[in-house]
Amino acid sequence: MPTLSNFRAKFLSVAKWLGIIIAILVVSFILIRIIFLIKEAVSPTPPPAPTASFGKLPKIFFPEGIKKKFTFTIDTISGELPSFPDRSNVYKMDKPGPDLLAVQRTMEKAIALDFNSTPQALSESLYRFTAPGPPPKSLVLNINMSSFNLYSSYLSDPGVLSAVNLPNENEAISVAQNFLQTLGFFSEDIDQGKTRTEFYDLNNGILGPVTNISKAKLISVYFFQKDIDDIVIVYPNGNASVMNLVVARGESGPQIVNARFFYQKVLDEGAAYPIKTAQEAFEDLRKGEAYIASYEGTDLNIVIKKVYLGFYVEGRSQDYLLPVIVFEGANDFIAYVSAVKAEWISN
Repeated sequence: MPTLSNFRAKFLSVAKWLGIIIAILVVSFILIRIIFLIKEAVSPTPPPAPTASFGKLPKIFFPEGIKKKFTFTIDTISGELPSFPDRSNVYKMDKPGPDLLAVQRTMEKAIALDFNSTPQALSESLYRFTAPGPPPKSLVLNINMSSFNLYSSYLSDPGVLSAVNLPNENEAISVAQNFLQTLGFFSEDIDQGKTRTEFYDLNNGILGPVTNISKAKLISVYFFQKDIDDIVIVYPNGNASVMNLVVARGESGPQIVNARFFYQKVLDEGAAYPIKTAQEAFEDLRKGEAYIASYEGTDLNIVIKKVYLGFYVEGRSQDYLLPVIVFEGANDFIAYVSAVKAEWISN
């Protein structure tokens, strides 16, 4: 008959072997996990292919640009071209349809800015409003989009030329912003921290930049959109956006005397597309397959100081917001290369 001491001995023996088995299983699990992590670090699982769910994309519309036989060398901080991700999002752009009340709403906005209440229809979407001034003004508004041009005879207007009571920089920005808000065009995705001004003198009808506001007769205000995916928005004229208003002295206060404004909302709907490497884009640049947005120098040997990704706003209605690879150099050299790989761009 088993005694209590025998039962205790058997229990301890079973417990010992059970503990050993559990310890072996735990150690085996840890070792397998370590081996798996090492294998994953050495040979990581490749990410899924870009979705490219919009299909083939339209070519980016670039203006004519600067056409010269440049040569290029790289002199970035690292001395090399940067490494980009293998993909970038492409986003759909908002394209509002016709609106039966658009003309009435546009008239109300123009009247609030002291333009006449009887516009001239230039097309189904463009209407011209006038104001007597001084100086006389013409405002051409697109009733379907956030887009307008404002013209005036400010280059020869005595009041503008006198520059008496020209606002300071912050006041000029406020005047431009209020003008856009009255039109309903100051979007929430305008980055006010990026707003930039330029000062201009005016002599014999010729504009010339000045560095000091005390010598200025005009203040040009540029607005810029917020970054998307931590990627900057870039525009056809390089450092100048397509949202520009010119502020001058007026009889009863500062006034807008010239403007070129275009804004199109970027939608949240996006799709990932494969993009070129910086080296591939640099080869396109060397072959002349780039848009040269700006350059104020004379030397045809361009030293590239900075290379980065941007999203390109065309300054006209577009279906998609596409990435570009931006090359910057001295003397305001800025060039853009379409970033999406060629097989995903329509011919």
